[in-house]
Amino acid sequence: MILLFVLLAMLYALGMALRLAIAGRWLAQPGPAGPGSGSGSGTADEGSVTVLVPILSGDPALKACLAANLANAPRARFLLLIDEDDAEARAITTRLAAPNATALSGPTPAPGENPKVAKLARALPRVTTAHVAVLDDDTVLPPGALGRTLGHLETGDLVTGLPVYAPGEGLFTRLLAAFVNGSVLITYPVGAALGQSRTLNGMFYVTRSADLRSLGGFEAIRGSLTDDYAMARLYLDAGLRLVQSRIIHQVQTTVTGPGHYLSIMRRWMIFARAYLRENRTLFTLGLIGGTALAPPLLLLLGLGAGGPVGLIAGLVVVSLLLGAKAHALRRLRGKVTGQEDPPGQIPLEMLADLLLPFHMLTALVRPGRLRWRTRRIVMEGDRITYD
Repeated sequence: MILLFVLLAMLYALGMALRLAIAGRWLAQPGPAGPGSGSGSGTADEGSVTVLVPILSGDPALKACLAANLANAPRARFLLLIDEDDAEARAITTRLAAPNATALSGPTPAPGENPKVAKLARALPRVTTAHVAVLDDDTVLPPGALGRTLGHLETGDLVTGLPVYAPGEGLFTRLLAAFVNGSVLITYPVGAALGQSRTLNGMFYVTRSADLRSLGGFEAIRGSLTDDYAMARLYLDAGLRLVQSRIIHQVQTTVTGPGHYLSIMRRWMIFARAYLRENRTLFTLGLIGGTALAPPLLLLLGLGAGGPVGLIAGLVVVSLLLGAKAHALRRLRGKVTGQEDPPGQIPLEMLADLLLPFHMLTALVRPGRLRWRTRRIVMEGDRITYD
């Protein structure tokens, strides 16, 4: 058992070093790297894009995120999509009163509809520009990022970015940020570098309006729970090109407490489970699944090999491995964003890694029930209904 412990620790270290090396090299490439790698050669006029922002109130940072996007892309047209019964969202969009934004309200989602996609489907007929973007209401594009993303359409048909979470205030807000920041830069870039881009970051993506309409628009995925994966699959099945760009955008989600944190993580794990079920490759099962499960397995092996002393030894080894990974990722994020997280995020990132298998298990318990901010969603087969 000790030999197995040593072998697993070495495999984890090797796998993580490989992911970090591939991600670092991919992110450092300044020029064109071919389809799927996201290196467009220029920028495009932001006035050619309509940005669809599906909004659901409930996050204190909502108004600040919306205002930042309107200021950072003043030439783009924004359609702010709200439910007619969401009084808080209506009040926020009214107070913004920006010349480049229009609020569109519609009925609450009906059974069978993804709440985000239902808003997008209603808005697409209002799009008259050559390009359309989808931007989550907790995501902020830095100045110029939208134009650079449009430039990537020279090498592909559906372009997405890379999210980095702002640590924010509060333990569970920072823990959620630690989980995302501890995985994004060694997942999406590695997938792109290895030609394994099979999904997209649904927080932000851009396409040509004509291409989207030719595929049936958002109506084609209206009933899909995992809208980001469904959109990527829609394009790939049609022979179109998915491009993972190197454009970083910040996400700010306020987590109100442990229940809210567990709810978000459970929803994400249910989405991830659906993706992994249809994409059982060496990349997904080995480099991603294997490295996620290794730390708790090491602790169990340590306990089995030496009882409490072995558990302590295992905890020391796991702490060293996770600490090295978190420190390396902190430096990598600093290079690509120009800002380093506070050192206090390192232990939270280590904790997030240890908790990941637990969150994966929660997706197996009543996987047809989840919470999306203020909405309780129930899956009846492949059909979405609401409590």
